[in-house]
Amino acid sequence: MSFPVAFLLVLFLVPFTFATNNLVVRQKELEIVIGGEVSVNFQIKNHTSQSLNATRISLSQSPYISHPDAILVDNWNANVTVLGSQLVSGAILEALNCTTDGSITCPLDLEDAFARITVIRSHFLAILIQIVGWTYFFAWSISFYPQMYLNFKRKSVVGLNFDFLSLNLVGFCAYAIFNLLMYYNSHVKNEYNIVNPRSPPPVLLNDVVFAVHAFLACFITILQCLFYERDNQSVSSKCIALMIVLISFGFCSAAATVLRKIQLLSFVTSLSYIKMAVTCCKYFPQAYFNYTRKSTVGWSIGNIMLDFTGGTLDILQMILQAVNVNDWSAFYANPVKFGLGFVSIFFDIIFMVQHYVLYPNAEEPKKNQETSRF
Repeated sequence: MSFPVAFLLVLFLVPFTFATNNLVVRQKELEIVIGGEVSVNFQIKNHTSQSLNATRISLSQSPYISHPDAILVDNWNANVTVLGSQLVSGAILEALNCTTDGSITCPLDLEDAFARITVIRSHFLAILIQIVGWTYFFAWSISFYPQMYLNFKRKSVVGLNFDFLSLNLVGFCAYAIFNLLMYYNSHVKNEYNIVNPRSPPPVLLNDVVFAVHAFLACFITILQCLFYERDNQSVSSKCIALMIVLISFGFCSAAATVLRKIQLLSFVTSLSYIKMAVTCCKYFPQAYFNYTRKSTVGWSIGNIMLDFTGGTLDILQMILQAVNVNDWSAFYANPVKFGLGFVSIFFDIIFMVQHYVLYPNAEEPKKNQETSRF
């Protein structure tokens, strides 16, 4: 047999050789009420015909979950009963090693043999956390429509600050690309798994849907500015300069990725920084615009109420999650999420004060007096 043919044969057979005898856990995420128990099933997939019934699997230890030190494989399966001893979020139960007939060489691939186990205080709290999460997702998702409807009803965008709109578009564009790459791109997911081994995915499908929907809603609102009355409003030079800096940062990160100076995951992370910067800056122009006009006419209070609801419920969910597992690390380990939610709520309160307290009797411009505010 010639060398090239033998080499190609090896390349063809190697993947199948390494794919045999993989020990896996089918259900990666498990919840236990404190004091309760759950059965974790380890299965051998792509197994060979050799008998592994005498294989003994050694498991990791944790002060938060109790289980046998080792389990035996029986008919390509091994089951272990886990008891939730203390409240904890995401404790890892994994197969560390295995032995067969006294051999020190483990015949199994253990890379995927793990489960994340969360010991919770209450199933009721867990259900409430899900309800709160979907409620703020819904509130944030529809928060764009009151402004769009108000613009359509008035046939005018006078009162809506163009700096706010422009920054919002840039922010949600970066956020949409971030979520799409993090959720769909296999290279990004592989790099994330290397940096954060055995951690849950940071982006879910609802995050992707929200980000893309938000970008499209911002784009449609900007299109309204092209066709409806806008008076002398325009994007300020300061805002243009800020957007140039943010977009240049994104392009530089992309160029560095293409030149292999940074990993693809670093580029994706840089997009999240753009979104954070926009969130911290975007509310100032609209708040100052309302102040100089002494009016909130043209700026939808419905948008603010829904944004305030979403931000409040987002932080409430963080609190409920912390209570349910007795772990408050999310507030100091991930201060960005809490900080951005707080910034949104802070400015929403300012807008509500402007609308209901400072300028409640501001009148519609004469040519738009026939239509009412949303």
